[in-house]
Amino acid sequence: MPTTPPGFLILDDSLATSGEGDALVLDGDEGRHAAKVARIGVGEQLLLTDAPGRQVLAEVTGALKEALEVRLLADPSPAVQRLPRLTLVQALATGGRDEQAVESATELGVDAVVPWSARRSVSVWRGEKQRKGRARWESTVRAAVKQCRRPGIPAVGEPVTTAQLAAALSERSAQDVLVLVLHEQESVGLMSLSAQLAAASEDGLEEIIVIVGPEGGIAPEELEQLRSAGARSVLLGPEVLRSSTAGPAAIAVLSALVGRWG
Repeated sequence: MPTTPPGFLILDDSLATSGEGDALVLDGDEGRHAAKVARIGVGEQLLLTDAPGRQVLAEVTGALKEALEVRLLADPSPAVQRLPRLTLVQALATGGRDEQAVESATELGVDAVVPWSARRSVSVWRGEKQRKGRARWESTVRAAVKQCRRPGIPAVGEPVTTAQLAAALSERSAQDVLVLVLHEQESVGLMSLSAQLAAASEDGLEEIIVIVGPEGGIAPEELEQLRSAGARSVLLGPEVLRSSTAGPAAIAVLSALVGRWG
């Protein structure tokens, strides 16, 4: 029974200017893993994916110590642009729950994730910890992309405070972006927005931003800040979900409501 070729990421723009028969070198961390850990050899096939969502099958023509030489077996597929884009603003959480959220959201089609230092976040990123935390999220995203073989690599944004998040939202046009804050005490359910979302998507809605709070919930003053910046709070469902589950669940629901899972 044939197996699915393993997936690896191209982190530059080389697929944009390459075609069937062209030779590329898979190096860096991806090439090192392919050559030293996965021990992929000459004649084997790989599925290559870049950040904009181009994908192509390639055959290994040379195995180096920490890199692979490959030949493209077809022209790369076009870059993927799915609208509206889905962005998850995920509050930092303990116990790896924020990384679980990022992993699942990536598998479910999120286009970007943003770390949020909410007032009630127990986990705090400062100095070197901030750099390492963002790097872990990027590693989580890339591993999830390869596991599910989805097109495109979600961007991991710079960590933001509530004030920075509210300021960024205030600069966006309400016609281009819809900002939803998941809140367990809200009476308006996410599913009740189906007609509005369908109409907005047809009118050119560019992005839906989903904001998920930490384990202790979003502080009332933070919720007011976000609402003043144009966000609206919605209830995801009857159950109170963990911080690791709420965001991915919302991304799945929104993907269906706006036709990305059509």
